[in-house]
This record gives sequence, structure tokens and C-alpha cells, in this order.
Amino acid sequence: MCTRSIVGLMVALACAGVAAEGPATLEVVVPEGTVSVGDRVPVRVVARGGDGLLWGELRVVVPTGGPWEVVDGPQTVAGARPPAWQVELAPMQLGEVPLPNFQVTVRPPDGDPQDVTPASTPSLQVASVLPTDQEAEPAPLRDPVGVAGFPWEWLVPALIVLVPLLAVAAWWLRRRRSKISTDPTFRLPPLEQLKALLEELEPRIGREPAEGLCDRLASGFRRYLERRTGEPALEMTSFELRGLARGRGWPEAVQRSIHRVMEVADGVRFGRKRVVEAELKAAVSAAGEAATDLEHHLEALEQRLEAAS
Repeated sequence: MCTRSIVGLMVALACAGVAAEGPATLEVVVPEGTVSVGDRVPVRVVARGGDGLLWGELRVVVPTGGPWEVVDGPQTVAGARPPAWQVELAPMQLGEVPLPNFQVTVRPPDGDPQDVTPASTPSLQVASVLPTDQEAEPAPLRDPVGVAGFPWEWLVPALIVLVPLLAVAAWWLRRRRSKISTDPTFRLPPLEQLKALLEELEPRIGREPAEGLCDRLASGFRRYLERRTGEPALEMTSFELRGLARGRGWPEAVQRSIHRVMEVADGVRFGRKRVVEAELKAAVSAAGEAATDLEHHLEALEQRLEAAS
């Protein structure tokens, strides 16, 4: 055989191989027989032809509200050559229902990407789940998972936690009200409440520990200032109280009395300072004088504001 004949035969064989290979396409394999609405239908999609192409991932084109729903996948079948994919679908309509569209994007080594679809798409016969030889009664409706409504299943655990808490809160409120109702100074104006406390403390000087008397003196004086001025005096330090007096422009006598009261009280409570009875009585007296002078100052200021308005 001559060289020209051999070359011609090789070209013919190559052309025959290309013709046998054919273009890239997809083959869809479905189970035989009839399926029911809602069944999980396994579908295998296999790539055919297209040697040398780079295959992408399978896409299932399922329109919203269409005859099919994707249950699982698509998943690539491991080790399949040519590539293959597995997907599970569920039919939502009766009768002969064609499968949805499948697409895969392929890329030639020296060309533009293109979409490959099946040459033909099979159909499946979908039957109803209801028996055909007798009438079926519908099952009673049940609430779907996550339905909105009162979570009755949590009622008992919530009551187990809340009832003891409510009982403790009620007991505390009753005790609080009882204590308040038995306190004769609770409903008194700020100045009268302070004076009642000072009258109670003065005869106890020398008979009770100074620490306890100074605690009551400091807290009672702060309570008076808080009720009368609206400032959080109970939470203020002695330094902040003196700053409040200067900032508000209170009379010098009031500022000196505040300094005297807090100096004695803080020295006993925090500095463990030993004081004589005369010093404690002077501090009690200074608290009363500071409150009386402050009342006169604030009343005059309030009258001027009323007249100006």
C-alpha cells in the first residue's frame, strides 16, 4: 500500500471516530413504572460525548409552583467517567408529567463556555395516593411545625419557675408596706422627718455606740437633702454633698453645718475616730440648723420664682 493510501485511511478513521463520538449531550435515566404524588423519585443524569470538554455542575431548572420539587441534590456520582449526577425529585401533579430541564455548562480548552441539555426529556406517570376503588375520608388537619399560637407545652415549666418568684415578691411587698405603715415619720415632710430623727438620736448619745448613731445621722441627713432638693444625696459622698451646696449657692452657714455634720460622722464611721458626747451633740444640732436654714433659703427662692412667673 502506498503512503498516500495509508494517510487517507488514517484521516478516514479519525473522521469516523469524531462522528461516532458526537456532540456533548445529557442522558436522563428514571425508574420505570408509575409513581405517586410526593414520592421521592431518583433521577440520574449522565454526560455523553464531548471528550476533552471541562464539565461544570448540573443545574435543575424547576419553576416555582411547577410540577416538580427538588428533594435532594444534585450530587456528583463519585468516580463516574464521563461525569454523572444523582438528584431526587418529588412530583406535585397528576398524570403524565415531563421532567424538569437539566443543564450543564461545558468549556472547551480553546473556546467559549456553552450549555448542554438532554437531547430528550422523559416523562413519568404520576398517580394519586388516594385509593381508586373506594372513597377516602380526609385525615383531620394538624398544625404544621412552627405554627404561630400560644405555646401551651411551656405553660407548666413557666409556672413552676414563676409561682415561687411571685410568692417571694408578694411577701417582700407586704413586709415593705407593713414596715412603712408602722414608721411614724414616713408621711412627714422632709424637715419634720429629719427633726424627728434628731430628737430620737440626741438622748441616746453616750448610751449607745457612736458608730451606730453616726450611721443614722448621716443617712437621715442625706435622706432629707434628697427629698427636699431632688438630688440623689443618698448616693453621694461627703465631698459631693459639699460640692452640691457650693454649686447651688446655698448660704455659707448651711455649707459650714453640712461640713461639720459629715466631718464628725465620717470620722467615726470610717476613721474610727473617738469623739466625746459634746461633739456628737454638736453634730446633731448642726444637722438641724443646716436643714432649718436651707428651708428658709429654698422657700425664699421658690417665692421669687413664683413671683417672676
